[in-house]
Amino acid sequence: MATATEPPAPRAATARREGRRKKREQARGDVLRAALELAENGPYRDLTVDEIARAAGLSRSAFYTYFRDKHDLLREAVEGVAEELFRMADRWWSGEGPPAERVRGAIEGVVAVYAGQASLLRVATEVSTYDDEVREVWLEIMQRFIAATAEHIRSEQAVGLVPDILDPDGTAEALVWMAERCNYIYLGRGERTPEEVVATIAPVWTAALYPGVIPADQFTPGR
Repeated sequence: MATATEPPAPRAATARREGRRKKREQARGDVLRAALELAENGPYRDLTVDEIARAAGLSRSAFYTYFRDKHDLLREAVEGVAEELFRMADRWWSGEGPPAERVRGAIEGVVAVYAGQASLLRVATEVSTYDDEVREVWLEIMQRFIAATAEHIRSEQAVGLVPDILDPDGTAEALVWMAERCNYIYLGRGERTPEEVVATIAPVWTAALYPGVIPADQFTPGR
């Protein structure tokens, strides 16, 4: 007797779809890795689709089945990493526990993601200086961080943790861009370890946001 619901897809068809999905994800990952490796030896703007496709073991036409152009490749990759960064930042925005611990946990998470994706984010930052579309994507991502940080500052002010004298929007903008620059300069260029970057950023955030609330000996991570 027929039921009102659709019968499950045959296992063979499901397996084929899953196989195609994994093959597509692997190919896209290969293209990104190839592009980043090539970008280590010269400006991203000078790379051609032919070079990227060849390094990834694909034809030029195959490249275009996955991406519109080399900047589309970069945009998609950056947006994916941005979601990871937001999950880490949410340790402070939505986490529980003492303010210093939440700030430190969020910054440790963000720095870890940036360190793991340093090549990609370094290239994206550089390309954003001359490509308007990439710049727009990068600024939108940063603005999302700033807006969420400003909103959380307001909520902390409402319960008396953050001084009312601080302007939420201006403070968020300054702190977020400071963290972005530190990550780019120190991690993007391999000049410092993630631990050193956290030790630089976390005390500034806690001291700026929670003066008089957090004891001075808790400003530095690990103490």
